[in-house]
Amino acid sequence: MITKEEVERKLKNITQNSQYIRAGEDHPLELYLGLNEKGNYTLRFNGPFSPVKIVGNDLLEIKQIKTVNYNSILFSFNSNENAALFYHFCEDIINKTYNYTGNDGYAEIVNRYNQWKKLFYGISSALSEQEVMGLIGELFFLKNHAIPVRGETEALKGWSGPEPTHKDFSYGNEWFEIKTINSFKSTVSISSLEQLDSEYDGKLVVVSLEKMSPSFNGIKLNELVKEIMDSMSYESDKDVFLAKLKQAGYSYNEVYDNFVYNFIKEETYRVSEDFPRIRKAELPVGVAKVKYEIEISQIEKFKE
Repeated sequence: MITKEEVERKLKNITQNSQYIRAGEDHPLELYLGLNEKGNYTLRFNGPFSPVKIVGNDLLEIKQIKTVNYNSILFSFNSNENAALFYHFCEDIINKTYNYTGNDGYAEIVNRYNQWKKLFYGISSALSEQEVMGLIGELFFLKNHAIPVRGETEALKGWSGPEPTHKDFSYGNEWFEIKTINSFKSTVSISSLEQLDSEYDGKLVVVSLEKMSPSFNGIKLNELVKEIMDSMSYESDKDVFLAKLKQAGYSYNEVYDNFVYNFIKEETYRVSEDFPRIRKAELPVGVAKVKYEIEISQIEKFKE
C-alpha cells in the first residue's frame, strides 16, 4: 500500500521528462509514477488491454498509446496548482488495485477513474473559512439526515443551500436552515429574510465545530466531499452533487486541508410562529434587505 505523501515524494524525486518508476514493487499491475514528455506528473499503466474511449479535461489529460509489447494509458495532471488532488488520485488507484487478481486491470483502473473524474472539473478561487464551515454544515446534514431519510436523489433535489434566496433544504412543506458556528459563539447570523421567513414551520439546525490544528484527525471539507461522492450509487446523482458544489463556489483545493475541525454538537430548533425572527411582512415600507443575529440562549425553549 502507498500513502499520498509517498506518491508526492516519488514524483518529486523524478527530474527527467518521460521517466517513470514502479508505483510499488509488489503491486500486481504495471503501474508507474513519473513525468510525461511535457514534464507533467503522470500515472501510467502498461498492459495487454484493448483501449476504449476515455475523455479527460483541462486538468487531467488522458493519453493511450500502443507499443510492440503492450498498450499504455497515461493520466497526466496539467496544473501547477492543487497537485495534492493528483496525489490523492494516484494513491487511490494504486491502493484500490493492490490486491487485484483479475485479468483486466485496465477495466478496474478506468472504472476507478470514472469515480474521480468529476473532481477534476476546474479550479475556482478558494472559499473563505466561514464559507468552508458553512458548506461543511450543509454536507453534514445532507449525509447524516437528508440522504438516510429520503435517499440520494430526493435529498439532492431538496438541497438549495448554494442558492442564497432559498432555504438550505426544503421538501414539500418541510424546510431546514443550517448554520455552522465556532463552538465558542453564542449567536447565529441570519443573512437574508428568506432564510427563516415562511408560512410553514421549519427547523433551524445549528452545527458547532471547534477549529483544530492541521495535524488533527478531524473533519476536512475535501475528505467530506469525497466520502459523500464515493457513497453515491448513481452517476446522475454525482453530477447533481458536483453541480451544486460548484454553484456554492467549491472545487478541490488543497488549502482546505488546513481547515480542520472537531465536531462538538448539533442542535435543532423549531421555527414556529413565536420564534424570534424578522419577517418580510413586518418590515417598514422601503426596507428591502435585513441581516441579523439570534442569541442562542434565547431560543432554548424551541430546541427539539
